[in-house]
Amino acid sequence: MSQRAMISVAGIRGIVGETLKAEDFVAYALGFGTMIGGGKVVVGRDTRPSGEMIRDLVCGALLSTGCRVVDLGIAPTPTLGVMIRELRARGGVAITASHNPLEWNALKFFRHDGRLQNKTDQMRLFEICRSGRFRGARIVRQTNVTVCDAWQAYHLWRVTRNVDEEAIRRRRFRVVVDCCNGAGANLIPSLLRNLGCEAVTLFEKPEKAFERPAEPLPENLSALSQRVRRKKADIGFALDPDADRLAIVDEQGKPLGEERTVTLAAYHVLSRKRSPLVVNLSTTRAIDDVGQMCGVRVHRTPVGEAHVVEGMRQHRATIGGEGNGGVIWPKVVLSRDAAAGIGLILEALAQANEPISQFNRRVPDYVMMKTRLSLAPKKLGPAFSRLERRFGRMGRAWRTDGLRIDLPRGWFHLRPSGTEPIVRLFVEAPTAEEAEALAAEVSGLL
Repeated sequence: MSQRAMISVAGIRGIVGETLKAEDFVAYALGFGTMIGGGKVVVGRDTRPSGEMIRDLVCGALLSTGCRVVDLGIAPTPTLGVMIRELRARGGVAITASHNPLEWNALKFFRHDGRLQNKTDQMRLFEICRSGRFRGARIVRQTNVTVCDAWQAYHLWRVTRNVDEEAIRRRRFRVVVDCCNGAGANLIPSLLRNLGCEAVTLFEKPEKAFERPAEPLPENLSALSQRVRRKKADIGFALDPDADRLAIVDEQGKPLGEERTVTLAAYHVLSRKRSPLVVNLSTTRAIDDVGQMCGVRVHRTPVGEAHVVEGMRQHRATIGGEGNGGVIWPKVVLSRDAAAGIGLILEALAQANEPISQFNRRVPDYVMMKTRLSLAPKKLGPAFSRLERRFGRMGRAWRTDGLRIDLPRGWFHLRPSGTEPIVRLFVEAPTAEEAEALAAEVSGLL
């Protein structure tokens, strides 16, 4: 198998045909089928051009281990979690590289309870793949892949039954949604119409290539901002290619930043019912303000959806997520889900009876800088030591995932990415000047 693919709790991903080849997809699918011992498996993919080819490889490998494959076709990644539970499957495989560029693809593996595999599960899978000892089923009758087209209705029902549908319908929101020509291009407009909204779509054609960079970052949302202003919409939403991340544009066309999605969703949920709140170490300090405002405890985990979900289960949290735009609302599904995030934000605006720009001001905001560094992982140890000598006495240091240090006026987090061959630096402070100064000082010590 290729040695340069990105392997982490987020699955296995790389550039198709270069760092991740056909034999890799087959080997990991064989390993997964072996690990779960056959049985029903749900498969879905995003709209990347390599998706159909990889689907065929994965389905064939799963069938050879005795699995019964249910193919959702092009479907959001969180939908797999919904359908695994609905179909009582033993697991699932999502074929998606999420926010990575078009030439990338990946496999994400799901458990029987509809959540991503945790670190222990992944270690077991990787050990099976390294051993090369795969389960072989005797094929005594025709093996077929079952196609399931009903997944959208199940996902929509999960969202609409858990929000105040009447309140949202009364507001008759006009919403612009940037689908990134991805897997959410059918689900999200349908959700909006089911909630009585006027849905204006942008980049809504799954058969086309991405027409903007995959990440729903503010600098990538100019077309959405313009459409919101031109249509005089109440709000704009932007998805990533597999519809597990969500970003918001206010009624004035201003991108709020992906950190605000989980912040505002958590504030809305916890204002009604208290429970612990779980996010990752790279998520905004505004989450701590939400915890104080709502009188709940905030818990932080290593970066990665699987880690956050484990933390949510441990602390019995009713809401959680990641600052990359990922809202995790267990009432719908135990994974990041743009559809759940949209339902919560629209409910919040309907019940508060105020525009998104005003609702956004309810929770303090900060300036965050996210930088990608070309730093060899072997140099991180000495870098951490230098940073701790400089900043360690000034605040709290976390070493559970790279290095995060909380300071009186800000914080920074330095860690190797699990989805790209880079090192990520997150810096946040109350003002742009303070954030830039802290980022410059940290970078200087690297």
